Amino acid sequence: MFSFHKPKIYRSLSGCCICKAKSSSSRFTDSKKYESEFEKCFRISEKRSGEICNACVLLVKRWKKLPPGTLRNWRHVVDARAGPGTKSLKLTKLNSNAASISCSTTSSHSHKKHSKPKKIKSSLIQYPQIMQGKHCHHPFCFSFHSLIH
Repeated sequence: MFSFHKPKIYRSLSGCCICKAKSSSSRFTDSKKYESEFEKCFRISEKRSGEICNACVLLVKRWKKLPPGTLRNWRHVVDARAGPGTKSLKLTKLNSNAASISCSTTSSHSHKKHSKPKKIKSSLIQYPQIMQGKHCHHPFCFSFHSLIH
């Protein structure tokens, strides 16, 4: 089988020390070279070390090129790619509640699409049948039928 169509994915067990990404299309590198800029670039107070993904390396390099005194930072990137948090807990709680509710219903066809009543072609209905109130369930026809009789 050819492997040229499948891009290489690099993985890290601990994840990027900045964004927590565990997989990347480029290699993870040691963060020692960039750790001195983490506080100013990402506005973090705690010391972080380990592997860093290429995307975060590029952010540090971009931050270094900014003019002095610039307030721009990449705080929003910190822990942005971290694994499941509270959202997954809410989702599993919702799924477990939905499962218990669906098990309590007796009908297995609760999601069946309800179809609209079929309309009868007016050319097939003859005038005497309309006058007798047959084949027509339209509210106007019911009121018309009650006026006649």
